[in-house]
Amino acid sequence: MTLTELRPTQDTINLVAALRGTWHGSYAMCRCPVHDDRTPSLSIRQGTSGVLVHCFAGCNPRDIMRVLRNTDRVRAVEARPAQSLDFRRLAQRLWDDAIDVQGTLGERYLVGRCLPLDLPDVRFLSQCPLGRKPNTALHQALLVAVRDGGHLVAVQRIILDPKTSRHRGKFLLGRCGQGAWQPAPSGRVLAVAEGFEDAAAFTSLTGVTCWAAMGASRLPILKLPPELDTLIIAEDNNSPGRRAAHRATIAYARPGLQILRIPPGNLDDWAEANERIISANSFAEERRGSRQHHSRLPRSFVSRPTPP
Repeated sequence: MTLTELRPTQDTINLVAALRGTWHGSYAMCRCPVHDDRTPSLSIRQGTSGVLVHCFAGCNPRDIMRVLRNTDRVRAVEARPAQSLDFRRLAQRLWDDAIDVQGTLGERYLVGRCLPLDLPDVRFLSQCPLGRKPNTALHQALLVAVRDGGHLVAVQRIILDPKTSRHRGKFLLGRCGQGAWQPAPSGRVLAVAEGFEDAAAFTSLTGVTCWAAMGASRLPILKLPPELDTLIIAEDNNSPGRRAAHRATIAYARPGLQILRIPPGNLDDWAEANERIISANSFAEERRGSRQHHSRLPRSFVSRPTPP
């Protein structure tokens, strides 16, 4: 559904100013008053009957509006109606119905993206519903689990095209909160990336466990393991990616934690870097007649760590 961009009323402008938010075209980003928000995660935009709020950390819109009203910052506005469906329960149901990716269209997708087939918390669903009744359609989809504290809170549905094995869209179901696609860390070093493919690619190239935030806006709001001593931000090489990485360095800063920002050289993201490297290695192996697999990351594909 396409959102119609409405000009903000003076009340909405005053609200954003009171929250010291920043406008980005038709919406503003502010610090959420419901949770300990160190970087802006609350989206505010003008609705037809008032202000519409959405917290990317998963706070309930009604809780947000209640806090704002109690502080006299909001007058005569309506919150977005509470969702009548339990989307986390629906996400769990889809996850339970899904199967291993081997031998499925999901396997073909992973192979096409040069990603391993034994990735944790990744499944395939041959009849994945998309859209609300009566317009629900069934698609083949790769499901990626989003967990918070070990609990499944959402799934990302990567809709696949049976003819090309490529994706036709990615859709989250559930409330991500501070969760992520989070393979188990193997030590005190962890990386975070925007997307699932980027995270899996970064691990494949470097051997460092990488979590996927499921979006640039969510990169600074993850709940990280407290025992970390090094955090790597495997950022996208574009303006939104750099802004998200900068916010993440501020959000996660604490004594004893080293934070490194590593973009994928001159390429757009780590998924593309992985595909380029695997393709180059395969071509070189064919020319040498060798069957050895080379997955070591060439230095030329990684720029120097960006200062926080």
